[in-house]
Amino acid sequence: MLSAARSLPPIESESDNAFLESLSEYIQREKERLQCPDKGPDEQRYIIYSSAFDKVIEYATVYKSVLTDIKKEYDNFIGAVKKSDRDSKLAHGKLKAMVAQPTSLMYCQRRAVQLQERIAIIQRDTAELRAELKRLQETRRERRLTLHQKTSDSNTNRPVGQIPGLTFDESMNPAALARHLDCLMRKRADLQSKRKSQYVSVQVKADLDNRMKSALDHRDELSTENDKLQLRYKQLKSLSDTLSTWEKRGRVVPLMELLTTQLETIRHLTVTDADYPVISSVAFEDDDPTKVNESELLVEYIERFVDLFEGGEYEAAAFHAAKSPHGVLRNMETMERFKSVTVYQGEMPPLLQYFQALMVSATAGRQLPGETLSLEGVRCALEHNFIELVTHWVTQKRLTYSEVLGDLICEHGEKSLGVADTCLALAHIVYTACGVLPKAALTLCKRGMIHGATEFIHQCKDFTAGDCVYVVRNCPSLPLLQLLTQDSEGQPAMLTVGFACRTLLRTDQEELGLQLLDKTHARGHGVLEKEVLEDGSCSADDWAEIAARCSQRNRPLLSQEILSILLSQSCAVSPSPEREGAKLTEPM
Repeated sequence: MLSAARSLPPIESESDNAFLESLSEYIQREKERLQCPDKGPDEQRYIIYSSAFDKVIEYATVYKSVLTDIKKEYDNFIGAVKKSDRDSKLAHGKLKAMVAQPTSLMYCQRRAVQLQERIAIIQRDTAELRAELKRLQETRRERRLTLHQKTSDSNTNRPVGQIPGLTFDESMNPAALARHLDCLMRKRADLQSKRKSQYVSVQVKADLDNRMKSALDHRDELSTENDKLQLRYKQLKSLSDTLSTWEKRGRVVPLMELLTTQLETIRHLTVTDADYPVISSVAFEDDDPTKVNESELLVEYIERFVDLFEGGEYEAAAFHAAKSPHGVLRNMETMERFKSVTVYQGEMPPLLQYFQALMVSATAGRQLPGETLSLEGVRCALEHNFIELVTHWVTQKRLTYSEVLGDLICEHGEKSLGVADTCLALAHIVYTACGVLPKAALTLCKRGMIHGATEFIHQCKDFTAGDCVYVVRNCPSLPLLQLLTQDSEGQPAMLTVGFACRTLLRTDQEELGLQLLDKTHARGHGVLEKEVLEDGSCSADDWAEIAARCSQRNRPLLSQEILSILLSQSCAVSPSPEREGAKLTEPM
């Protein structure tokens, strides 16, 4: 009678027995470590046996192709089973949702009726409260009218105290009283005269301020239009000079070729202050019939700012300073003056009102606050949690960008996690505009946009391998490292596997470099060999060092694989001084 289980044939090779024993120990150890159940399907147990099967495939070189096909069939079958299980769960969920849909509709309709009843009750209560409020207002109005009538009836013409400016005896002397009355009448007439000649109503002042603001806005619009016309004039003049030179030289170059080159050149032309003619202000002062000096106008403008500031009208003073001619009040001294104000009304402090006025009055790319003012403005807005102001300033190009400004925004995002993503996005704009490409890519990685960061790195022609290492070290990520060591849409990889591993193994992130080697080795047979042989940035010594480190970190198979590749290609593991820079593809 045959037994139910077929026994394995005896194994005579000691190496095979040792391998099977180590494999059995590996399976038992991993099952105990992951606490896999003894019965029933389990994902962890499947992974352990799949890994063990891979080791058998690597060991049995003769039957490697057959065993690989068998494992592939098993993986496909298990994948199909998992997919059918997921589909059944999804169909069950959809069926459950369809069954519960009528009940949900009934509950929604019932809730809608309840809310309508509550709205009717609230409307009725509101009407009653309004009627009660109206009644109380009428009662208070009648009471005030009654008190006013009683006060008028009880008033007498007797003096209530001593007359200011007179003694008690003079208050009882009719002649002294008459003289004092004449003096008061003269003062009253003098004040009325001054009121007509020297003072105007507050409305007149407000109208003048609005007219001045409108005039300054119109001036800015004309300045922008003037820049466009000046650029057009510069482009046409350049084209005209080129055509004149072309005709004088006998039309040697074809016209279409000349125009193509010249149009590409004038497309990059910009307008600078040197393109505008220098006009002396003295000429205008001589033609002015009132002979008003520009310095006197500036003095009056500054005095007006001082009056507004000392009068507590900080918002008006801020806009007045922001619109100052020649930027006389757009400086650090004015900022320190607003910064010294500690008592104010409203949520926005005077210093932030000043920065807001500077940004509003500035046009995109022109009349921008300096680097220091921009930095202080953003710092003030972030300290008072006005992140929306910083977002507007950065996106509308109302600041002078700098690397320090980007660092400040990033630091605020690290302290306030609620606005961390917004701060990183703003810092990316600042870093990109300043040309600080490594930090710009780092902000994308910190936002979790690994693929976006990789595309950004490939698009930047000035991005170096050292910049890539900087990004990886400040944002350790195995997916990012894999993308940087692989070709992207026909473009070569930014880093080689050998260079990345060698650099990381010499830092405190050696585990990340070893994980990269594991993933490269797991991509299939021959991938690691190709990386080793085609790596032009690492010598045989570097790969030997990497293999030694793998052996130290409990990766003997990976170490042996690298060493076998080096030995199979007859590479110089310890090159002589004359061939210190020899690469792996050079024979001994």
